Amino acid sequence: MTYPLRESPGTDPFGRIPPELGARLRALVPPLVEEALVDIRRRAEARSRPLEPAEAEELRRVVGAGVHAFLDRVEGGGRSPDHVDALAAGFREFGADEARNGRTLECLHTGMRTAAAAAWRRLAGADTLTRDHMAVLGEAIFAFQEEVSTAAAEGHARVRGAGVEALRRRRTRLLEVLLAEAGTEQEARAVPSLARAARWRVPERVAVALLYRGPSAGRGAGAAGGRPLALPPDVLVGLDRAEPCALVPDPEGPGRLRALERSLRGSGAVLGPSVALDRAPVSLARARALAELVRSGAVPGGGVVRWEDHLAALLLSRDRELVTEMARSRLAPMAHLRAPQWERMADTLLAWLESGLNANEAAERLRVHPQTVRYRMRQLEELFGARLRDPGERFELELVLRARRVVGPLEEGGAERAPRL
Repeated sequence: MTYPLRESPGTDPFGRIPPELGARLRALVPPLVEEALVDIRRRAEARSRPLEPAEAEELRRVVGAGVHAFLDRVEGGGRSPDHVDALAAGFREFGADEARNGRTLECLHTGMRTAAAAAWRRLAGADTLTRDHMAVLGEAIFAFQEEVSTAAAEGHARVRGAGVEALRRRRTRLLEVLLAEAGTEQEARAVPSLARAARWRVPERVAVALLYRGPSAGRGAGAAGGRPLALPPDVLVGLDRAEPCALVPDPEGPGRLRALERSLRGSGAVLGPSVALDRAPVSLARARALAELVRSGAVPGGGVVRWEDHLAALLLSRDRELVTEMARSRLAPMAHLRAPQWERMADTLLAWLESGLNANEAAERLRVHPQTVRYRMRQLEELFGARLRDPGERFELELVLRARRVVGPLEEGGAERAPRL
């Protein structure tokens, strides 16, 4: 017997399928569902994640309910609003349950596809169905799968989104406790439980990175804007803080710095020292000190700027007043020089000291002729005398001359020709 297609004024393919087909297909539901479960199990085992008995039973129920709902739609000749709403609600709840249990919707999609393919194979050999029948059925199956997938995805996304936001809040709270400079003893004792709630493995050592956008920290902490950062999942990130930062576990581990640099492509970071977890505020304070030097231009920015690579600059910047007084004392022989000449002589003396007292290398640093360096050094020897032959004196001279790069120019108000830092 051949079933004639119905005329339907709308675009719903169910309105054109003969209702008798639904009754005929009912007997196929149990074997279709079992065939779908076999495929789901096979795929799960291939991924080393066998289905638990309760999980398999729930999938059997859901796939069976989906197939029966499809046949109800066929027999009903179209979409009943109440029926559609109930179907969507059921699959939204299934998607939500999968998200609560930390699972994806892959099993549902596999089951529905397998059931649809099995039904198609069985129907394709029936002599009572024409090519037009198969075309309309295919359209209906596709539309139904879209409805089911959309409803399940909505429920999954709702729960997963709420879970992601809750996890983000827990991680933010953990970060605040770890970076608190005057944290209470009670907060310190709460760290293990906070870490468990935030799904964060407690490391032995950490380092704090202050994040910023662009090659210079002076251009604003815009790491939270523009291209989203894709930091490793075990890094605690605080982009909403006044100082956007990240707490990096095991910073000295293999490949950690390289991974951080890849994550910050287009942005930058100032990385504090590696410290024990309970000393994270110390790493933050050290990173702040280095960030100040990056902002001032004393230390070049871009990429990951590490605290341990700039210890001399950090040391010289600790006590500006002391460095200034030391410069006044050690560079006093040049105090009578005019400003342009003072700068030239200071640059030459530093280049000579940094080059191991080699005039040719100093000339290369300054991009001048070696004879120019030798001429200026004869003048400096007249000014400093034996002090230039004393290793201790040379060390202090190089120290104060290097400090000019870090501390910057001396504040106005002193002597007109005072040494300029």
